[in-house]
Amino acid sequence: MVPTIIAQDLVKQYHDINAVDGISFSIKHGEIFGFLGPNGAGKTTTVRMLTGVISPTSGSISVLGLEMPRYANEVRKNIGVLPETANVYVDLTGQQNMDLFGDLYGLKRDIVKERSVQLLKKMNIYEARSRVAKKYSKGMRQRLSLAMALMTDGEVLFLDEPTSGLDAESSREIRGVISDMAKEGRTIVLTTHNMQEAQDICSRVAVINRGKIAVIDTPMNLRRTFERRQSVVMTLSNTISQEKIMNIAGISEVLITGPTVRCYTTDPGSVLTGLVGLAKDQGLRVISACTESASLEDVFLDLIKLGGTIV
Repeated sequence: MVPTIIAQDLVKQYHDINAVDGISFSIKHGEIFGFLGPNGAGKTTTVRMLTGVISPTSGSISVLGLEMPRYANEVRKNIGVLPETANVYVDLTGQQNMDLFGDLYGLKRDIVKERSVQLLKKMNIYEARSRVAKKYSKGMRQRLSLAMALMTDGEVLFLDEPTSGLDAESSREIRGVISDMAKEGRTIVLTTHNMQEAQDICSRVAVINRGKIAVIDTPMNLRRTFERRQSVVMTLSNTISQEKIMNIAGISEVLITGPTVRCYTTDPGSVLTGLVGLAKDQGLRVISACTESASLEDVFLDLIKLGGTIV
């Protein structure tokens, strides 16, 4: 089966900066594909090119078998888009927002009415349809935005940071809705800076930073990289040799800056215990100690170093 989305050597340049720098990928029908990366990584710029909002400086894009941005108007009839900031008009009711969005897409009134009922019930905000959106919680506004994005009944749904700023319960609800939409046969493309979110719902993930893709892989395989880049950071009363530190089991890499030691490990608990014991043996005091999860920057650099695996 031909992929739903194909991007080849995409570049988006602003003045002398490449916001997206020569990335290539394909997305299969029915999968949830995530772009994972820190703010400013190039995720949103990529989605804006895929949806025809902006044109690439160079490279090619195909969505649903149609060349973009040449056939952007035709493609937009078959996609839904949820921007990072909810596109809800807060002075209108939930129903009025749905009606407005249906009109913007040129849908017939009977279709708008039917889909509104279905989608507002699906998002669990049907009972609030007559309330102005300014009285909605942030989670409710996000669910309303999702309902509006689905008004076209599009085959592909683009979601830009769909749970950004939401509390844990609202985030879980939105992820559940996204998973259900994929089960219905939609292809979903989302951006996130949350590894847990990517792990919970994505089929595959592209790790992107500074406009480049380091790797495209399953969340399970990426999790192993995150675990490998956990670290223990300890500041001692004096310096200690790297050779002595590397004798502690479970350490893969050591960085020493004066009296501060950072040890990368998949087992931070035992390494922390080992470092405390070593400091005691050397007659040193522990000034501070903590464990840190891997940052996206750490993982990106690690994947680049290892060469990554495009799948």
